[in-house]
Amino acid sequence: MMRQAAAPLALLVAGIVVLIAGGGSTATQAAAFALIGVACVVAVSLTFLAIGRAEDREREEAMRARHSEPEPPPPPPEPPDHDQARRRRRPLPPRRPG
Repeated sequence: MMRQAAAPLALLVAGIVVLIAGGGSTATQAAAFALIGVACVVAVSLTFLAIGRAEDREREEAMRARHSEPEPPPPPPEPPDHDQARRRRRPLPPRRPG
């Protein structure tokens, strides 16, 4: 984890050094702010990566715990009711005489 934090820290230090040593020109200020901005984006990205990995580990542990206990057998199926559809349908119209 500390190795991952070294990259944005190094970019931040490089940006500060460029800002101080640049002499105040617009190009060096732009480069310094770009380095500092990239350092901030990388730091936020690494934070989200660490959170995501922790959630994945937690989810894996929960799945292992859930699958370690045996599931109860399913209840036996009920016998089919063949007249259920006939009882549910709308009534038929009366037959025509003839």
